[in-house]
Amino acid sequence: MYDDDEAIDPNEVRHTLRRVAAYREVCERVRKGSTGALIFGSIMLAIWWFLLPDKTKYDWFGIIYLTLACSEFGSGILNRLFPSAEGVLLAAIVLTCFGLWNIARVVLIWQKVKPGDISPIFAVLGVMWTVQGFRQAQGYLQLRREFADRPNRSQIRWFNDLLREIKYSDPKVDPQAVFFDTQPPLTGKLLGDTAFMIDKGETTIIVSRREVQLEREESGNDRPARGYLTVAGVPFRPFPLGEKTWDNYSAWKREGGEDVPPVVRPALRRRDQDNDD
Repeated sequence: MYDDDEAIDPNEVRHTLRRVAAYREVCERVRKGSTGALIFGSIMLAIWWFLLPDKTKYDWFGIIYLTLACSEFGSGILNRLFPSAEGVLLAAIVLTCFGLWNIARVVLIWQKVKPGDISPIFAVLGVMWTVQGFRQAQGYLQLRREFADRPNRSQIRWFNDLLREIKYSDPKVDPQAVFFDTQPPLTGKLLGDTAFMIDKGETTIIVSRREVQLEREESGNDRPARGYLTVAGVPFRPFPLGEKTWDNYSAWKREGGEDVPPVVRPALRRRDQDNDD
């Protein structure tokens, strides 16, 4: 799977991986946001069924309310099962319609077209929902601009498979795998000229070989070897460095034509680092 990727420009590989990772984060936000839509839609349906009088349930007022309630609940199901950027637009449309419906209801009562009492609370909520819906729609337009060239489903499935592979990879059996027990802990794969790492929250780090620097301090005085990791110029806290991770990293660097010093971090520098800790 990786050999085909490395046959093309490594910069293009990283660009594609980052684009898929960014779009996947959008889909995950849409999926998480579906919980609120499901809860709100369920409340709306319960209000329609239990609180609206029977004579109101099936008049134009009740039908519109039921349609909006079903749309809210349905958008939650759709975004939970098939999250996408369009899920943001769908949620925005439903929320805007519900806000406008509340505003129209207050206006109709005020104009004596519909019986009832004017509720300032629902008028304010209607305005808030409408404004929020417009903002969500603007967010969708921004996503359309950012993802004009959107990853397809096969790329997202491949990316998810890669995440699972990295998550459960073991440097002891996989020469491409590394584990950095820093804060936060990072599990990674060294794929050609690209390092792909994730933390426990599945936040992704996708960088080139030259952007990953790992220094090793030998063990001593019952203390295991320590690693000093820098990724894209960002240093991480020192951590116990496993032998296989170091071997895999060293082999990866040598494949790229880089020399890896066997021992770094003199004692004076280590004491300075300990004092900083």
